[in-house]
Amino acid sequence: MEHMAHVAMNTLIWEAAIMLWIIGLVELGVDKRHDPKDFGWVLLTGGLMETVAMCFLIGAGDMFGATAAAAFILLLWVLGVGLVTGTNRAVQNHAIWFTGFYFLGATIFTASHHLVFLSFMLGILVPLTWLLSLANYTGIHGLAKIGGFLSAVDGILFFIWALSTAIGHHLP
Repeated sequence: MEHMAHVAMNTLIWEAAIMLWIIGLVELGVDKRHDPKDFGWVLLTGGLMETVAMCFLIGAGDMFGATAAAAFILLLWVLGVGLVTGTNRAVQNHAIWFTGFYFLGATIFTASHHLVFLSFMLGILVPLTWLLSLANYTGIHGLAKIGGFLSAVDGILFFIWALSTAIGHHLP
């Protein structure tokens, strides 16, 4: 079962890399033709896949991994449902804002355990979530651009983490 937890966690990291990259590119305005509903369906699909992987983590007793997954899953479901339906903007903003506090705690926890690369990856999620939330609260699109840039960079870092883990190399 422990092997299943490692596979599930690596699946979550790959998924997080892809979702962060997509969110970053959308917020940076790379695809001018994008329909928010299409973006919402992508996020919901990612949320569903991460929910399945989280179940394996829970089954294996990996509570830290499951909790980290739950934070990403919350973001994906809330953003996805809001974009597909065009509703719940206030709920979205609050979920994004408060998830940043979870990532702050996770960053402090991983840093206290000397997990440098993971702490850096999680640490970027703190300003990223707060900037995206503030951009929606205030309507200042420049904040979303900065958050989008951080998201794209963090997507690359998550990709590096997932790839190194898949080949058996553990980053500091």
